[in-house]
Order: sequence, then structure tokens, then C-alpha cells
Amino acid sequence: MSEHPFPVVDGVPPGRALLGSRIRELIEASVCVRDDEADLTAAASRVEAVTAALRAAGSTRPLLLAALEGGGHLSINNPLEGPGNPLAPPLSWVRVGPDSVCAEVLLGAAHEGPPGRVHGGWVAAVLDHVLGRATAAAGFPGMTASLTVDYHHGTPYAVPLTAEARLVHRDGRKLHATGELRAGDVVCASATAILVHFSADRFPVSTPD
Repeated sequence: MSEHPFPVVDGVPPGRALLGSRIRELIEASVCVRDDEADLTAAASRVEAVTAALRAAGSTRPLLLAALEGGGHLSINNPLEGPGNPLAPPLSWVRVGPDSVCAEVLLGAAHEGPPGRVHGGWVAAVLDHVLGRATAAAGFPGMTASLTVDYHHGTPYAVPLTAEARLVHRDGRKLHATGELRAGDVVCASATAILVHFSADRFPVSTPD
């Protein structure tokens, strides 16, 4: 794998995935805890100590790819799908093919905007990510130039969501894609996007085949 311009490992490092999961749980607990039921100052001190220990272990660039069986890569620290990134829900890929992609995602209280609903920015981020995945899966990795999101219903959290997208057509370097986010049979939001195709040797294509 030495020819790849970015660090690639064989599979997701279990320790990194476990740390990401535990910090994800910590974030969820921190936004839901009652101030009168916990010593938040003491908790903050313990978190500070762990943070210091991790910083002392050194730092590197966040981009880390895991080689997947059958080819392709997963971006371990990606903020939407990366199991090693506590910010990521993360998305779990159900289908990635040349015609469309489909992912499942479970957002929590930490993603709340309106009461009981996911913040619209997170909805847009999920859709943006699957739209990018769709164009990459079709063989045309690209960066988003414009994104239009229509919010049809409030998106609930703590329930399984399904995100799907597909490449509609290509016009030179312009890639036109469409997608939607559903809770069961209810379409919560839909999106259209124009992405600009870039050369595969500039950035890694992290599509799990």
C-alpha cells in the first residue's frame, strides 16, 4: 500500500474505534445530565486528565484510511462515517454501488435542534456526505459546489434513519446528485447537489466497494 499518498491500515484499529464510541457516549451523557445530580467540575477534571494523556501520546494528521475487504477504503476519522471520530454518528453503509448508496444512521440528543428533532445542519451534513459518496461510487469523486436541502418533516433522533443518494447525471466536471433522509417510510428531508469532479490522484476515494 506504499503507493497510496495517505496512511492506510488494514481494518479499523479496535482501540481507536472503542475510544470514539466511549467519547460519543460521554458527549450524549454530558448534554443530558442534571446539574443537581452530578459533580460536573469533578467530571471535567477527569476528562481534562484523559485529554492531557492523549495529547502527550503525540499527534498526527487526522486523515487515516482503513483498507476494506473487497477493495476501497473507509475514512476512520471522518466526521460523518468515521468510527474513530466522536463527532461522527457514525453512518453505517448498507449498500454502496455504481447506481446508488444507502446508509443507516442513529442520531442522538447531542444532535438536537428543535425539541425532539435533529438540528437541520446535521440533516444537511448527512445528506451532503451520502451525495458525495454516491458520485464517488459511480467513479466520479467530487467536492460539493452547491447543496439545496428541502425539509419536509422534523427529523427525529434516537430512531433509525435511512439516507440514500444517487448520481443523476454528469455534465463535464459537474456532477448532479439527489438524495433523501427517511425515518421509516417518512421522508424527512431531500436534497439536490452539484459537485465538481476532481482527479482521483489529488484526494483518496474512500468508497467501500
